[in-house]
Amino acid sequence: MRRYNVLFIVIVLMLTLTGCKYPTLEKAIAETIPFDVQEVLYKTKSDGITIVLYNTKAEGKEVEHIKEPVLGVSFFEGNDKDGWKNDGPNGWEHSESETYSIYNENYTKYGDKGDVLKDIYVVFGEILNEEIDKVEFANQDSEDFKKAKIIKKDGKRYYIGVGFRPHVRALHSNGEVIPQK
Repeated sequence: MRRYNVLFIVIVLMLTLTGCKYPTLEKAIAETIPFDVQEVLYKTKSDGITIVLYNTKAEGKEVEHIKEPVLGVSFFEGNDKDGWKNDGPNGWEHSESETYSIYNENYTKYGDKGDVLKDIYVVFGEILNEEIDKVEFANQDSEDFKKAKIIKKDGKRYYIGVGFRPHVRALHSNGEVIPQK
């Protein structure tokens, strides 16, 4: 009996020390994002972290008027061999816009001594203006713009870019900048 108690304590300690890990990324998404993920729109990796862009339903009395899906982003660490862990902020974003929305989310991982181990900034949003041909982003204080990834799902268009404190611009096919309204 004592051996079973010791074994039980060891198992509990192992689970506590390793945290909750899930065998697949899909299971981690389903179990750890505190919102009803309607659809995963895009997944990408940056500095060993998997970034997941998804849409969900707006929750809360103050946002009951929002009927369309809203966007969220979460950060996961791991792999299918060692397991997956949700390691970032979980939230959703929404703003009224006629052209395109801009959301920023930051993932920062600190070491034991408070030093920054990882610092990942993600900019994302929905493209509403059909004249927008591409979306670009650049680090603040830079004019070195990079093309954001455009995702097309169910007749809607979204974009995502990974950079350090990025700023965003949308472009017409002729290269003209389309302002956000």
